[in-house]
Amino acid sequence: MADTTFETVDTMLESVQSDVDDPELCFKLRTARQLLVFLEERYAVGREALEDADFDDETLDSLRQLGYLE
Repeated sequence: MADTTFETVDTMLESVQSDVDDPELCFKLRTARQLLVFLEERYAVGREALEDADFDDETLDSLRQLGYLE
């Protein structure tokens, strides 16, 4: 399986897309995969912004517990 949730979802969509013969459904699956790439990029930008931000220790701990920071 893939390393991230984004990669896992993309792998699953790709698997279904390869089994679909309907051009309209293929278009929808391809579009969903493209949107997933966009969301992954936005997530990375947001995560970098959080890492660069100046938060107090309590807020940093909360963000780590919620999985926003490592």
